[in-house]
Amino acid sequence: MTKKSGLLFFMLVLSVATLSESFAQETMPVKPDNTAVRQDSIAAPFTPRRLENSAYKLGERFKYNLKYGVIKGAETEIAVTGEDVRHGRPVYHVEFSAKTVSPFDGFFKVDDRYETYIDKEGQYPHYFKQRVREGKYSRDDEVEFFHDKGYAHSITRNEQFPMETYAQDVLSSYFFVRTLKLKSLPNGSTIMMREFSEDKVYPLQVKILRRETIETEIGAFKTIVIEPLVQGAGLFKSEGKIVIWMTDDENKIPVKISIKVAVGAITAEISEMQGVRNPMVAKLEE
Repeated sequence: MTKKSGLLFFMLVLSVATLSESFAQETMPVKPDNTAVRQDSIAAPFTPRRLENSAYKLGERFKYNLKYGVIKGAETEIAVTGEDVRHGRPVYHVEFSAKTVSPFDGFFKVDDRYETYIDKEGQYPHYFKQRVREGKYSRDDEVEFFHDKGYAHSITRNEQFPMETYAQDVLSSYFFVRTLKLKSLPNGSTIMMREFSEDKVYPLQVKILRRETIETEIGAFKTIVIEPLVQGAGLFKSEGKIVIWMTDDENKIPVKISIKVAVGAITAEISEMQGVRNPMVAKLEE
């Protein structure tokens, strides 16, 4: 993925976020230097992990508007659409789509679709598919993850690539981050992560900046503000600073993302939410 397409997708998916990982254990206690680290070992015997998920459920659906200043350029949707079985394990089927709107659709059309199957008990992906259409750039890929064997198989190219156990794809990482116990981490903490993207595993840091109350299209929220810092050429590498606001409650929903560009900033802001798992205690009453 090019820097341009990677940056656009990150903004649209909120990948976080969303974000990415390959950790086999629960979040470790914060170190004296305020660094929180999860680590795993590819050499260790594989035992399917169990990680508590109190953040999302089947039927969850979020929509976002992507804007440059006050001008709306695209709409995105991310949803937990189904349940299935992969590699003998129960999984959630997650789908993401992003499309530009008029007038942007006329000179730079975006029509992206991603999907992943996330292990219900372990919060790691078994299968990932992407269909990217961004201007003249296009990419199609299907990847199956074999965490017990330490590799990912590209169905599209019929190739295998080494991978750390429990590495995330770009979409599953969005949900994995939401299962972390962010409330227990003080401002300044750093979470170390891993992501499998374009046939490689990339390290990623996520820094907790502050707690903040913000206004969105659908109301005001108490949030945890985080910043992803890539250490390689992965999806989250960009020339502008990326900041993400996640609800400061059990749902940990990204409600806003901002990327600084040469002039101004691009923002993605939540416009609709359905099927939220827990009460929205982070949302302030009007």
